[in-house]
Parts: sequence; C-alpha cells; structure tokens
Amino acid sequence: MPRQPFNTRWAQGVESEDNLNTFKDPGSVRISTGWEGGQDKDAPPAGHENYWHNRVDSALQGLERMGVMPFHPQAVYSAGAPTYASDGNYYESIASGNTGNDPVSTSGFWRFVGSSFFSGADPGDLKTVAHNNPPSAGWLKCNGAVVLRASYPRLFDQIGTTWNTGGESSLQFRLPDFRGEFLRVFDDGKGVDPSRVFGSFQSFEVQAHSHGNVPLRVNDIDRGMGNASLFSIDDIGLTGTTGGSETRPRNKTVNCWIRY
Repeated sequence: MPRQPFNTRWAQGVESEDNLNTFKDPGSVRISTGWEGGQDKDAPPAGHENYWHNRVDSALQGLERMGVMPFHPQAVYSAGAPTYASDGNYYESIASGNTGNDPVSTSGFWRFVGSSFFSGADPGDLKTVAHNNPPSAGWLKCNGAVVLRASYPRLFDQIGTTWNTGGESSLQFRLPDFRGEFLRVFDDGKGVDPSRVFGSFQSFEVQAHSHGNVPLRVNDIDRGMGNASLFSIDDIGLTGTTGGSETRPRNKTVNCWIRY
C-alpha cells in the first residue's frame, strides 16, 4: 500500500491516559533494556506499545511537516544540527553537546536561521539590500565593527582575521568595512590586478595618459621688427580645471550585509 501521511499519530486519542492498557511511558529502565523476545517471555503491555508507536509517529510527523525535528530539551545537538523552535523559526546549533538550551530563550548556542531553513546563505556570504533598515536576524552590517569570535564562531571560521586593521584582541575579529567603497573581484592569478592581497584596500588612481590640443591663454604679446623673435610671451597658463575630488562611475547607494 502507498505511504500514508502522518496526519494522525498512533494512539493519538489516548496519549493522555495513564493506563498500561492504553498509553504508558515505559520508563528509563525499560528504555535501556527493551523487551525480551520469545514465546516464554512476557509481551509488552499494550500501553507501552502505544507509547512507542506514538513516539515514532510524532517524530515522523515533525519531519514531514517542518523538514527537521522540533526542539527537545533532552536532545543532544551537534554543531550544525538544525531544529524547529516554538516561535515558528529554524535554528542551527553552533556548539557541540548542545542540550537543554532552548533556542528561543538562550543565546550563544544557536544561530537564528529564520522561517525557512533552506535559505541557501552560508556564513561569510554577502548580500546587498535596497534599504537602510537594521539587518535581518542572521546578518550583520559590513561596517568594520569588532565582534567576539565566540559570538560568531561560524563566521570567524570563514573570514578569520582577513579584515582586521589593528587593535583587535585575541578574542575578537573585525567585520569587513564596505561603507562608501566600490567592490572589486579578487584577481586570483588573472593578472589584471596583480600582486593583490585578498581583502586589501586600494586607493583611487587615474591611469597615466596624455591630452592633445590643450587650450592656453596668452597675455602681453610684444611685437616689433627689431626683436630677435616675431613676438614674446610673458605669461602662459591653463584656461582652467574641471572635475571633483575623486574619479568615479555613475552609481547608486545600497547597504551590504554579511551572513553569520
């Protein structure tokens, strides 16, 4: 027969009953030893059978509906393990041996993922946003702030001290500061921007060039047949300069965030 959905759990209507014949937690001792098989052995009470079927069905129902297991205070989560919390959002464990730490009410153990676990953004990923509101949960502004390694361990694993500029302690690292800057893709051996260190700053520059037919002004020209030259020029200068304090293309402003 085809697989049935887990919309109704086994013994769903009797799980609140405290009766060995309906639904009963077998206890830690029985969980550790299990029931012995064989015709000469006592069969498990129906209430225990209902408990186990209901427990498995409840877990499968959570997986079917949320894609990951709902949070349980007694579960032991490894670093990177996902869970679905009581606030309707997904979280990812950032600590090994993570147990008893509700992601909704504790900090330092979970990374907020959001309403969709499979968002496709990894720690260290960048995105530009067309607004100036505070970053969404799970993101930080690329503003050069100094943060604790312990608070953002997965981000530190990716970018390390690449963006440090000095003054950081051994417990800290610096976020990249992209405010007011144009971003350039790393040369990575292509030769267009050679000898460049990843994450380094590069100041503005105008490529060497020349101009033809530069306009000049000429003042105070003396004429006379007795002069050795046809005329003399006493004062020469450029007609004027144009431009601003930097060379830049047309642009629009956006904000840049980094995933932690």
